[in-house]
Amino acid sequence: MEIVQKLILVLVGAICVLTAISLLGNHLYLELATHFRWHYALTTTLCLVPLVAFRSWKALPFALACALFNWSFVLPYVAAARASTRGPANLRVMLANVYEANRDYAALISSVNEAKPDIVVLQEVTEAWGDQLQTLEANYPYIKSVPRPRGSGMALLSRYPLTDSEVLTLDSSTHVAILARIQVQTSSVTVLSLHPTTPISPFKFSNRNQQFSQASSLLRGIKGPRILVGDLNTTMWSPYFRRLLEDSGLQDARQGFGLRATWPNPFPRFLQIPIDHCLVSDDVEVVSVRTGVRTGSDHRPLVVDLRMETVD
Repeated sequence: MEIVQKLILVLVGAICVLTAISLLGNHLYLELATHFRWHYALTTTLCLVPLVAFRSWKALPFALACALFNWSFVLPYVAAARASTRGPANLRVMLANVYEANRDYAALISSVNEAKPDIVVLQEVTEAWGDQLQTLEANYPYIKSVPRPRGSGMALLSRYPLTDSEVLTLDSSTHVAILARIQVQTSSVTVLSLHPTTPISPFKFSNRNQQFSQASSLLRGIKGPRILVGDLNTTMWSPYFRRLLEDSGLQDARQGFGLRATWPNPFPRFLQIPIDHCLVSDDVEVVSVRTGVRTGSDHRPLVVDLRMETVD
């Protein structure tokens, strides 16, 4: 039993240290410590009972404080969502990072057919993946595709007409963005598809943050319903994600609908983290958020139901 007690004390101590490090999340590499709030909260909560049983009174306050601190970040996402006040959803958006090395094209097609979205955003689209999009053209005749190697390509497919679309370069990396204005029935909505670089080096870290900054400025200057969707290579607990929300004026669609972790497959769901996101403006109501059927990728798709007021 003494060994078990020591292991629990080491575990609680490690999580307390990581939680403290997460307060310095503005720095390269230290930001990684911010992505596991759910794991910190759950683990320290589970440790409270054995700490009491072992009469580890000195460690108990630290574990309790650590649990409460991390739950404060998690609870806004797992709390019950408000019911729609405007009516049923009238727009479904699906985001899928297909993973450039993935060749299970049929799984992606099946996942899209299962979800039946109105707008599909695909990321890490290569030339080979671009060729497969022809299979979807019958249901999605409006396509903006930018196939590229090394995970930097993407495509946007829509049931509704693209009244305008352009490929944007928001940083000095090869990762482009797609900005499209889509006519959804009698409403016009702006969709920005973003997939910044993974922040594993100073260069990529800087470029990801630059994409966030440029995207915020861009969306701030656009009127009407706006949606930002993409694999943002960060969780919602990063200070850079919070800054993206503040600077863009958008809201996190996931809030109130659960964590909906999307990466990495094939890890168990409780070990995955949410790095695929949908952000919306105040005039877009979120009706539901869920993950879609697996596509053979290391990411699960994200499926978001939205409600926009139609205008004449």
